[in-house]
Amino acid sequence: MNRTLRLVIVMLAILASVAACTRKSKDEPGVVARVNGRPIQLELLEFQYDLMHFEGLSGSMPTVGSLREAYGEILGSLVAQELVAQELEKRGQDVTDKELKAAEAQVRADYPDDAFEQMLADEFIDLKMWRKQLRYACGVEKFQRLVLRPSIHLDYREAEAYYREHINEFRLPERVRLLVVRAAQRDQVEKVLTLYRQQKNIQALAQAVPGAQAREVTVPKNMLTPAWADAIHGAGSGQGAILSGRAGFEGLLLLERLPAQTLDVEQAYPQVEAALLDLKLQQAFAAWLQKAVDGSVILVSERLMHKMDNEDLPPEQAEPSDPAQGDAAKPDVASGNETG
Repeated sequence: MNRTLRLVIVMLAILASVAACTRKSKDEPGVVARVNGRPIQLELLEFQYDLMHFEGLSGSMPTVGSLREAYGEILGSLVAQELVAQELEKRGQDVTDKELKAAEAQVRADYPDDAFEQMLADEFIDLKMWRKQLRYACGVEKFQRLVLRPSIHLDYREAEAYYREHINEFRLPERVRLLVVRAAQRDQVEKVLTLYRQQKNIQALAQAVPGAQAREVTVPKNMLTPAWADAIHGAGSGQGAILSGRAGFEGLLLLERLPAQTLDVEQAYPQVEAALLDLKLQQAFAAWLQKAVDGSVILVSERLMHKMDNEDLPPEQAEPSDPAQGDAAKPDVASGNETG
């Protein structure tokens, strides 16, 4: 989803368009925005804010200004994702319940047994809100794949120009290729290393020595841990060492020392193609989003659009200009602004 997340960043440009032409709308408690008549609820905005700031809680209350700014940025993303969802629906390509279940199953697969539910409970994540946001994320990915990608064409001349302009990105440092073996017992590690030297078959090792794990890794020399660097210092191909730790034993076998090099354009082409595609997808999305905003009716909470005089002060120092606002810790969503 990394490319999808980068596309979502472009969505924040929507706020400038929304702020450019506004007028008040009727009060709607609990609704922070309407996109072509469809509401975006405050609870979804709060859910996103809590997810983004869960790890950064310091115990201090944010200022009204910082809260308004954070809510505004999140709302820009939610509005854009809702526009994407509506476009997919018009095309008959909206995210189905089956696709949503498949996406959820893929996430759950990374958690053993009931660890997923435990994670939700530990981090106070509401499953209903999580699924709603997952549907939005699936929609952006589907929009990118079915709508934007078919319209993008890459030319080999563009790839060559990109390669020349960004050649530093294709310089590889000195690296080492290693076999890494982990097991609870030292004799298990020794047996795996012996078998590998004889057979050079990683897949067969797990069956031959149950409980042992083996994999090949390529690591830049300057990123080796001190323990690994010491273990293979001066070693030749086929040599290594066994290290002990709290979790058991770890065997390292040096397979190859790779010199520093610069990939030529043919070798670098897959990376160049991915970078160009990423750039063009962002450009295509930005162009589509601007048209979608121009052709939509979007109502946004007035408090998310207009700055108050004292909002940058800490809550204990701020003196509300309106007594009715004295206890408000979060933006009021009772009134809104419209763009269309």
